Amino acid sequence: MKNRLPMAWIVLALTFLMQMAYSGGHFSFGVFLKPLSEQFQWSRGATAFAYTLLWWVSGFAAIYLGWLSDRIGTRKVLVFSGLVFGLGIFLSGRIQSLWEFYLYFGVLGGIGRAAARAPLLSAVFQFFNRRRGLAVGIALSGTGVGTLLFPSLARYLISAADWRAAFLVMGLLIWLILVPAALIIRKPKPGEVEPAGKPTAQNPIDTDARGILGSAQEEWTMAAALRNRVFWIFIITGLACCVSHSLPLAHIVAYASDRGIPDLKAASVLGVIGISAAIGRLLWGVVSDRIGPRKTVLCCIILQTMMMFVVAFAESLGAFYVFAVGFGLAYGGVLPQYAVVTRELFGLNRFGTVYGMHSFATSLGMGSGGIVGGYIFDLSGSYFLAFMVSTALGLMAIGFAAHLAFLKGPRAPLKETTSPVQVAAVGADV
Repeated sequence: MKNRLPMAWIVLALTFLMQMAYSGGHFSFGVFLKPLSEQFQWSRGATAFAYTLLWWVSGFAAIYLGWLSDRIGTRKVLVFSGLVFGLGIFLSGRIQSLWEFYLYFGVLGGIGRAAARAPLLSAVFQFFNRRRGLAVGIALSGTGVGTLLFPSLARYLISAADWRAAFLVMGLLIWLILVPAALIIRKPKPGEVEPAGKPTAQNPIDTDARGILGSAQEEWTMAAALRNRVFWIFIITGLACCVSHSLPLAHIVAYASDRGIPDLKAASVLGVIGISAAIGRLLWGVVSDRIGPRKTVLCCIILQTMMMFVVAFAESLGAFYVFAVGFGLAYGGVLPQYAVVTRELFGLNRFGTVYGMHSFATSLGMGSGGIVGGYIFDLSGSYFLAFMVSTALGLMAIGFAAHLAFLKGPRAPLKETTSPVQVAAVGADV
């Protein structure tokens, strides 16, 4: 088994690289916001709607791609999404009108990015049983690294050439990363799956394909999930949390620039968020394996909400960096844990379907923060009210996350035991 196990780490490294490319492509939007709005005389709200559209389209597409990956396999879905996402970013460098930006960055980018959630994380879960929190933390730490590297690259290319060149180069780079990596990822063979640990109160489902809310009689179909109260609490938690933290991800560079921070240093704030998020994914992944993913989500949202209040009053570069570190650690930690919570509550059999629905909700939230922040700025001339709204939504998310964190409820036992290899083998070949 030891000779075969490294394939799990190869898949983990590939998902890290793919998350880096996905996140780098769409989180670089903040660097393009002011150059695009100034050149074309678009309002920030209208420009930011492309970012909103990307997330909304991604949310709708995530439901279908999650379902599709459960049936035709992860590899095919990932290759398709990589090609489409790179195309959307590349063509954004050729735009002449707002509708073209919406089509290329928003629609194509959204369709392509949808596979970054359920299909990609499903590949990780197929290999890892005992250290799920850490594995997902490592995989999604690529998001933080992408948020550090790609916006910095975009800012440099904009300064050295223009924003069109930045989009074109980034699109090519995304293709070079996503497509080859997707072709390598595959389903585990017998002996390549991490051995399951002994079930504990915090980690109860190492060998369970249905999750702690499941039963031996019911599969987690879309209809079954929609009838479940805990599912809706989980959905609202993710929605409120993501509206709250998406606002600074879309607007922090423009906000820092408006506060008098030079453009390159303003872009570096997003970079600090990225590297802090990468560290947060690893740290909170370890914490999750000890206290459980639901309590980890609660801790992250509390820290995130505190930072949203702090940044509303930031004026110096140092204050922005303090925000970036705290916010990055929290934001970086919470998103991977949503996947682990899905796995814990609803199991692996239909992970793609259930997590695809949750991704739809969080994508709506991520997109809404961008447009809300833009239009509040257009109406008020500042971002202060926007950050207050974001703080209020964070408080709402804390309430729902607390309910999930202390949820009790043993489920009906399975009629038969499912081995780790059988669990990992659920679904189509990748």
